[in-house]
Amino acid sequence: MTTVQLDNCVKERFNVGLYEFMKDKVELESLYDYEVAGILNVDGAYVSRLRKAFGIKKANGFSRRFENAYGKGAVERFKKIIENPDNALVDVAGHFGFSREYARQVYRKIYGCPYTNAFQSKVIVRKRRKLDYKMSSRRFVSLTEAIERMKLFGFAPKMTEKGSASTFFVNGYKLVFRCTSKSILLGSNRYFRISHGDRSNGHCDFFICLCRNNGKSIYFVIPRHVMPKYGVCLLLDKGSRKSKYTKYKDAWHLLTPANHRNVVTPANTATLGAAQSSKKSGHRPGYVNSGSHLDPYNSPSAQLRTEINSRVYASG
Repeated sequence: MTTVQLDNCVKERFNVGLYEFMKDKVELESLYDYEVAGILNVDGAYVSRLRKAFGIKKANGFSRRFENAYGKGAVERFKKIIENPDNALVDVAGHFGFSREYARQVYRKIYGCPYTNAFQSKVIVRKRRKLDYKMSSRRFVSLTEAIERMKLFGFAPKMTEKGSASTFFVNGYKLVFRCTSKSILLGSNRYFRISHGDRSNGHCDFFICLCRNNGKSIYFVIPRHVMPKYGVCLLLDKGSRKSKYTKYKDAWHLLTPANHRNVVTPANTATLGAAQSSKKSGHRPGYVNSGSHLDPYNSPSAQLRTEINSRVYASG
């Protein structure tokens, strides 16, 4: 049977041309050449030559086989689950009842690319969502207010690319930001409790403490070696009684470069100790071996930290 005769036969049986018939069966229904040949009652090799002549790619029958095994609409269910940023391979594998490795293979078959790229995009989406939540929190708003306050005194605070978002540097000092709006009444005096937070904040130079009292913002610049081990209670009420921390109220002058030589803080001591120990261990002086990192400047964390800085300093 010639191509013209086959085309006429297809038009009589299906009311479409041979090209449209082949394209519909291969691309939409994902039929193989031998299956199309069975419908037309011709040889499979002949259908294969026609398909190549028409420029139609070979059918990918995986989706059809997957739905035959896991029910109609299984491919769409797979896509819906795996495209959710909060889901991973283990979630889609648990839904269909197969292994996580097979879920990875199914993803590659359906999308034509490895799952690694999608996983990295999900990490960025989750971290960006977490960042947006942090930036809308009252704590971050207070941090932004503290940074603007320091700018009024001529300081240029810079946030770190690692660690907590409440840690930043000014004139070589490592600062940790703490804020509170809840007061406690001890006797006849009202105090504001400031805690250390996590252990990573132990090696710093100063604590910037923000106390909100009746809509007013009161700042304390407290050196690390002065801060008690379990935090401090700051007295804000006006009266004859004064706290030993009163002298640190708005003590922004402690952050000036001129005061740098006169202040010996645990952070500076730790750095000096690390430099001295590096001489004994064979490392070059001034180098602290903190372990290997994979491209820390282009990592998702570094990119998000850059975005934090751009948003915080945009108003400045």
